Amino acid sequence: MGIQRNWPPPLEDVLNACPTRGLQEIAWCVGSPPLMGSSPGVNHSGQTAAAAARLDFETWMHRVLSEGFQEESLEQGPSNRRLGHRFETCVSAWFQHHPEWDIKAANHVVQLGKRTAGEIDLLVERAGEVLHLELAVKFYLSTSGSARWDTWVGVDPVDRLDIKLDKFKTQVALSAQPEVAVHLKQLGWEVDERSVWMKGWFFEHFKRMAAPVLPVNASPDCNVGWWCHAVDWPEIWSSAGDWVAIAPQHWLRVWHNAVDVVDLKSADELPVDLLKNRACMVAMVEREGDVCRETVRGIVVHDRWPLP
Repeated sequence: MGIQRNWPPPLEDVLNACPTRGLQEIAWCVGSPPLMGSSPGVNHSGQTAAAAARLDFETWMHRVLSEGFQEESLEQGPSNRRLGHRFETCVSAWFQHHPEWDIKAANHVVQLGKRTAGEIDLLVERAGEVLHLELAVKFYLSTSGSARWDTWVGVDPVDRLDIKLDKFKTQVALSAQPEVAVHLKQLGWEVDERSVWMKGWFFEHFKRMAAPVLPVNASPDCNVGWWCHAVDWPEIWSSAGDWVAIAPQHWLRVWHNAVDVVDLKSADELPVDLLKNRACMVAMVEREGDVCRETVRGIVVHDRWPLP
Protein backbone atom coordinates (compact mmCIF):
# COMPACT_ATOMS: atom_id res chain seq x y z
CA MET A 1 0.00 0.00 0.00
CA GLY A 2 3.00 2.26 0.51
CA ILE A 3 3.18 5.43 2.56
CA GLN A 4 -0.26 6.83 3.28
CA ARG A 5 -0.84 10.55 3.10
CA ASN A 6 -4.20 10.05 4.76
CA TRP A 7 -4.76 7.82 7.77
CA PRO A 8 -6.79 5.77 7.82
CA PRO A 9 -6.38 5.26 4.09
CA PRO A 10 -9.48 5.83 1.92
CA LEU A 11 -11.26 2.72 0.72
CA GLU A 12 -10.09 3.43 -2.84
CA ASP A 13 -6.47 3.03 -1.70
CA VAL A 14 -7.32 -0.18 0.12
CA LEU A 15 -9.00 -1.62 -2.98
CA ASN A 16 -6.03 -0.58 -5.08
CA ALA A 17 -3.70 -2.49 -2.77
CA CYS A 18 -5.68 -5.73 -3.04
CA PRO A 19 -4.18 -8.08 -5.66
CA THR A 20 -7.41 -10.01 -6.35
CA ARG A 21 -11.12 -9.27 -6.81
CA GLY A 22 -11.99 -11.58 -3.92
CA LEU A 23 -9.84 -9.60 -1.50
CA GLN A 24 -11.33 -6.39 -2.87
CA GLU A 25 -14.79 -7.78 -2.17
CA ILE A 26 -13.87 -8.52 1.42
CA ALA A 27 -12.32 -5.05 1.72
CA TRP A 28 -15.53 -3.47 0.45
CA CYS A 29 -17.72 -5.51 2.82
CA VAL A 30 -15.59 -4.50 5.82
CA GLY A 31 -14.42 -1.01 4.92
CA SER A 32 -17.35 0.51 3.02
CA PRO A 33 -19.59 2.99 4.85
CA PRO A 34 -22.77 1.79 6.56
CA LEU A 35 -26.12 2.63 5.01
CA MET A 36 -27.47 4.21 8.17
CA GLY A 37 -25.92 6.57 10.68
CA SER A 38 -28.49 5.80 13.36
CA SER A 39 -31.90 4.34 14.15
CA PRO A 40 -33.72 3.83 17.45
CA GLY A 41 -32.21 1.14 19.65
CA VAL A 42 -29.42 0.24 17.21
CA ASN A 43 -25.72 1.11 17.01
CA HIS A 44 -24.92 1.25 13.30
CA SER A 45 -21.30 2.30 13.51
CA GLY A 46 -19.77 -0.79 15.06
CA GLN A 47 -16.87 1.36 16.23
CA THR A 48 -14.97 -1.42 17.95
CA ALA A 49 -14.55 -3.29 14.67
CA ALA A 50 -15.13 -0.69 11.98
CA ALA A 51 -12.59 1.82 13.30
CA ALA A 52 -9.87 -0.76 12.84
CA ALA A 53 -11.03 -2.09 9.49
CA ARG A 54 -9.16 0.18 7.09
CA LEU A 55 -6.25 0.71 9.47
CA ASP A 56 -5.57 -3.01 9.69
CA PHE A 57 -6.33 -4.15 6.19
CA GLU A 58 -2.77 -4.21 4.84
CA THR A 59 -1.63 -6.35 7.77
CA TRP A 60 -4.66 -8.57 7.33
CA MET A 61 -4.07 -8.94 3.60
CA HIS A 62 -0.47 -10.09 4.00
CA ARG A 63 -1.54 -12.52 6.71
CA VAL A 64 -4.42 -14.02 4.76
CA LEU A 65 -2.26 -14.51 1.66
CA SER A 66 0.46 -16.19 3.71
CA GLU A 67 -2.17 -18.50 5.21
CA GLY A 68 -3.22 -19.63 1.74
CA PHE A 69 -6.68 -18.07 1.55
CA GLN A 70 -8.57 -19.57 -1.38
CA GLU A 71 -10.78 -16.85 -2.79
CA GLU A 72 -12.44 -19.45 -5.00
CA SER A 73 -14.41 -20.26 -1.86
CA LEU A 74 -16.42 -17.09 -2.49
CA GLU A 75 -17.63 -18.56 -5.77
CA GLN A 76 -18.25 -22.11 -4.62
CA GLY A 77 -21.63 -23.45 -3.59
CA PRO A 78 -25.14 -22.14 -4.23
CA SER A 79 -25.30 -20.33 -0.87
CA ASN A 80 -22.58 -17.88 -1.85
CA ARG A 81 -24.63 -16.76 -4.83
CA ARG A 82 -27.06 -15.31 -2.29
CA LEU A 83 -25.76 -11.88 -1.40
CA GLY A 84 -26.67 -12.02 2.28
CA HIS A 85 -24.76 -15.25 2.75
CA ARG A 86 -21.87 -13.99 0.63
CA PHE A 87 -21.64 -10.82 2.71
CA GLU A 88 -21.51 -12.86 5.91
CA THR A 89 -18.80 -15.07 4.37
CA CYS A 90 -16.67 -12.02 3.54
CA VAL A 91 -17.04 -10.45 6.98
CA SER A 92 -16.36 -13.75 8.72
CA ALA A 93 -13.21 -14.20 6.60
CA TRP A 94 -11.99 -10.81 7.84
CA PHE A 95 -12.37 -11.79 11.49
CA GLN A 96 -11.18 -15.36 10.97
CA HIS A 97 -7.79 -14.32 9.58
CA HIS A 98 -7.30 -11.22 11.73
CA PRO A 99 -4.49 -11.53 14.31
CA GLU A 100 -6.33 -9.49 16.96
CA TRP A 101 -9.85 -10.87 16.60
CA ASP A 102 -11.27 -14.25 17.54
CA ILE A 103 -14.62 -15.57 16.32
CA LYS A 104 -16.47 -17.03 19.27
CA ALA A 105 -19.63 -18.00 17.39
CA ALA A 106 -21.17 -17.58 13.94
CA ASN A 107 -24.86 -18.04 13.19
CA HIS A 108 -25.34 -19.22 16.73
CA VAL A 109 -28.87 -20.48 17.36
CA VAL A 110 -29.90 -19.64 20.92
CA GLN A 111 -31.79 -22.66 22.20
CA LEU A 112 -33.41 -22.23 25.61
CA GLY A 113 -34.75 -25.64 26.49
CA LYS A 114 -37.34 -26.44 23.84
CA ARG A 115 -37.63 -22.79 22.78
CA THR A 116 -35.52 -21.16 20.08
CA ALA A 117 -34.96 -17.58 21.22
CA GLY A 118 -33.24 -16.43 18.02
CA GLU A 119 -29.94 -16.46 16.17
CA ILE A 120 -26.79 -14.37 16.60
CA ASP A 121 -24.87 -13.61 13.41
CA LEU A 122 -21.44 -13.14 14.97
CA LEU A 123 -19.81 -13.04 18.37
CA VAL A 124 -16.22 -11.83 18.09
CA GLU A 125 -13.65 -11.02 20.78
CA ARG A 126 -10.74 -8.61 20.87
CA ALA A 127 -8.60 -7.82 23.89
CA GLY A 128 -11.14 -9.43 26.19
CA GLU A 129 -14.10 -7.44 24.80
CA VAL A 130 -16.90 -9.39 23.10
CA LEU A 131 -18.89 -7.81 20.28
CA HIS A 132 -22.29 -9.10 19.16
CA LEU A 133 -22.55 -8.16 15.50
CA GLU A 134 -25.59 -8.44 13.23
CA LEU A 135 -24.95 -8.31 9.48
CA ALA A 136 -26.95 -7.33 6.42
CA VAL A 137 -26.31 -6.08 2.90
CA LYS A 138 -29.23 -4.25 1.35
CA PHE A 139 -30.19 -2.42 -1.83
CA TYR A 140 -33.11 -0.04 -1.25
CA LEU A 141 -34.90 2.02 -3.89
CA SER A 142 -36.85 5.21 -3.24
CA THR A 143 -40.48 4.87 -4.30
CA SER A 144 -41.54 8.49 -3.83
CA GLY A 145 -38.64 10.86 -3.23
CA SER A 146 -39.37 10.80 0.49
CA ALA A 147 -37.02 10.48 3.45
CA ARG A 148 -39.53 8.23 5.26
CA TRP A 149 -38.12 4.77 5.89
CA ASP A 150 -41.25 2.98 4.70
CA THR A 151 -40.85 4.46 1.20
CA TRP A 152 -37.49 2.74 0.67
CA VAL A 153 -38.11 -0.69 -0.79
CA GLY A 154 -35.96 -3.59 -1.90
CA VAL A 155 -35.96 -5.24 -5.31
CA ASP A 156 -38.29 -7.71 -3.64
CA PRO A 157 -40.95 -5.25 -2.42
CA VAL A 158 -41.64 -7.21 0.76
CA ASP A 159 -38.25 -5.94 1.95
CA ARG A 160 -38.53 -2.38 3.35
CA LEU A 161 -36.06 -0.23 5.25
CA ASP A 162 -38.43 0.45 8.15
CA ILE A 163 -39.11 -3.27 8.61
CA LYS A 164 -35.40 -4.10 8.55
CA LEU A 165 -34.53 -1.41 11.10
CA ASP A 166 -37.25 -2.71 13.43
CA LYS A 167 -35.90 -6.23 13.02
CA PHE A 168 -32.41 -5.03 13.89
CA LYS A 169 -33.71 -3.76 17.25
CA THR A 170 -34.90 -7.25 18.10
CA GLN A 171 -31.74 -8.91 16.81
CA VAL A 172 -29.23 -6.79 18.74
CA ALA A 173 -31.35 -6.94 21.89
CA LEU A 174 -31.30 -10.74 21.85
CA SER A 175 -27.95 -11.11 23.62
CA ALA A 176 -29.09 -8.64 26.32
CA GLN A 177 -32.12 -10.69 27.33
CA PRO A 178 -31.46 -12.11 30.83
CA GLU A 179 -32.09 -15.74 29.86
CA VAL A 180 -29.96 -15.40 26.75
CA ALA A 181 -27.16 -13.66 28.66
CA VAL A 182 -27.12 -16.59 31.11
CA HIS A 183 -27.05 -19.04 28.20
CA LEU A 184 -24.11 -17.23 26.61
CA LYS A 185 -22.26 -16.96 29.92
CA GLN A 186 -22.54 -20.72 30.35
CA LEU A 187 -20.68 -20.99 27.04
CA GLY A 188 -18.04 -18.56 28.27
CA TRP A 189 -19.27 -15.45 26.44
CA GLU A 190 -20.27 -12.15 28.03
CA VAL A 191 -21.25 -9.50 25.48
CA ASP A 192 -19.77 -6.01 25.98
CA GLU A 193 -21.03 -4.27 22.83
CA ARG A 194 -23.83 -4.78 20.33
CA SER A 195 -23.87 -3.37 16.82
CA VAL A 196 -24.97 -3.90 13.24
CA TRP A 197 -23.16 -3.66 9.94
CA MET A 198 -25.70 -2.88 7.23
CA LYS A 199 -23.85 -2.14 4.02
CA GLY A 200 -25.15 -1.71 0.48
CA TRP A 201 -26.66 1.04 -1.65
CA PHE A 202 -29.52 3.48 -1.70
CA PHE A 203 -30.98 4.14 -5.16
CA GLU A 204 -32.88 7.33 -5.99
CA HIS A 205 -35.05 7.55 -9.12
CA PHE A 206 -32.93 8.77 -12.03
CA LYS A 207 -35.14 11.84 -12.56
CA ARG A 208 -34.45 12.95 -8.96
CA MET A 209 -30.70 12.35 -8.96
CA ALA A 210 -29.89 16.05 -9.37
CA ALA A 211 -31.15 16.50 -5.79
CA PRO A 212 -31.53 13.03 -4.25
CA VAL A 213 -33.54 12.64 -1.06
CA LEU A 214 -32.06 9.99 1.23
CA PRO A 215 -33.68 8.26 4.20
CA VAL A 216 -33.77 10.01 7.55
CA ASN A 217 -30.48 9.40 9.39
CA ALA A 218 -28.77 7.85 6.37
CA SER A 219 -25.02 7.72 6.77
CA PRO A 220 -23.53 10.90 5.27
CA ASP A 221 -21.09 8.90 3.13
CA CYS A 222 -23.42 6.04 2.17
CA ASN A 223 -23.32 4.60 -1.34
CA VAL A 224 -25.93 6.21 -3.62
CA GLY A 225 -26.96 5.23 -7.15
CA TRP A 226 -29.96 5.65 -9.41
CA TRP A 227 -32.79 3.37 -10.47
CA CYS A 228 -35.18 3.25 -13.41
CA HIS A 229 -37.85 1.04 -14.93
CA ALA A 230 -36.82 -1.04 -17.93
CA VAL A 231 -38.85 1.18 -20.25
CA ASP A 232 -36.70 4.16 -19.21
CA TRP A 233 -33.33 2.47 -19.68
CA PRO A 234 -32.85 3.73 -23.29
CA GLU A 235 -33.19 7.27 -21.95
CA ILE A 236 -30.20 6.68 -19.65
CA TRP A 237 -27.90 4.58 -21.80
CA SER A 238 -25.50 6.64 -23.85
CA SER A 239 -22.83 5.64 -26.32
CA ALA A 240 -20.60 8.20 -24.64
CA GLY A 241 -20.35 5.91 -21.61
CA ASP A 242 -18.89 2.44 -21.14
CA TRP A 243 -21.77 0.45 -19.67
CA VAL A 244 -21.79 -3.04 -18.18
CA ALA A 245 -24.30 -5.31 -16.45
CA ILE A 246 -23.20 -6.94 -13.18
CA ALA A 247 -24.12 -10.51 -12.27
CA PRO A 248 -26.07 -10.72 -8.99
CA GLN A 249 -23.32 -12.60 -7.15
CA HIS A 250 -20.92 -9.71 -7.85
CA TRP A 251 -23.03 -6.83 -6.56
CA LEU A 252 -20.62 -6.58 -3.59
CA ARG A 253 -17.75 -5.63 -5.92
CA VAL A 254 -17.10 -2.19 -7.35
CA TRP A 255 -14.10 -3.27 -9.43
CA HIS A 256 -14.65 -6.17 -11.84
CA ASN A 257 -12.72 -8.45 -14.12
CA ALA A 258 -13.87 -7.86 -17.69
CA VAL A 259 -14.91 -11.53 -17.98
CA ASP A 260 -17.30 -11.12 -15.03
CA VAL A 261 -19.46 -8.38 -16.57
CA VAL A 262 -21.68 -8.13 -19.63
CA ASP A 263 -20.86 -5.25 -22.00
CA LEU A 264 -23.89 -3.13 -22.90
CA LYS A 265 -22.95 -1.69 -26.27
CA SER A 266 -26.48 -0.55 -27.04
CA ALA A 267 -29.64 0.29 -25.12
CA ASP A 268 -31.35 -2.92 -26.22
CA GLU A 269 -28.68 -5.28 -24.86
CA LEU A 270 -29.95 -5.40 -21.29
CA PRO A 271 -29.71 -9.08 -20.30
CA VAL A 272 -33.21 -10.51 -20.18
CA ASP A 273 -32.14 -13.35 -17.90
CA LEU A 274 -31.03 -10.86 -15.23
CA LEU A 275 -34.32 -8.99 -15.39
CA LYS A 276 -36.11 -12.26 -14.70
CA ASN A 277 -34.86 -11.83 -11.14
CA ARG A 278 -36.76 -8.51 -10.97
CA ALA A 279 -33.71 -6.32 -11.52
CA CYS A 280 -30.48 -5.84 -13.44
CA MET A 281 -27.56 -3.99 -11.85
CA VAL A 282 -25.68 -1.80 -14.32
CA ALA A 283 -22.71 0.51 -14.06
CA MET A 284 -20.70 2.98 -16.08
CA VAL A 285 -17.06 1.95 -15.81
CA GLU A 286 -13.54 3.02 -16.57
CA ARG A 287 -11.30 0.30 -17.98
CA GLU A 288 -7.66 -0.29 -17.27
CA GLY A 289 -6.59 -3.43 -19.05
CA ASP A 290 -9.01 -6.15 -17.97
CA VAL A 291 -10.20 -4.21 -14.91
CA CYS A 292 -13.54 -2.37 -14.94
CA ARG A 293 -13.86 0.25 -12.20
CA GLU A 294 -17.34 1.54 -11.52
CA THR A 295 -17.89 5.29 -11.72
CA VAL A 296 -21.71 5.31 -11.58
CA ARG A 297 -24.02 2.49 -10.52
CA GLY A 298 -27.70 2.03 -11.28
CA ILE A 299 -30.36 -0.63 -11.11
CA VAL A 300 -33.01 -1.35 -13.73
CA VAL A 301 -36.22 -2.94 -12.45
CA HIS A 302 -39.13 -4.43 -14.35
CA ASP A 303 -41.85 -2.00 -15.41
CA ARG A 304 -44.37 -3.21 -12.82
CA TRP A 305 -42.04 -2.68 -9.85
CA PRO A 306 -42.75 -2.24 -6.95
CA LEU A 307 -45.62 -4.57 -7.69
CA PRO A 308 -44.68 -8.29 -7.54
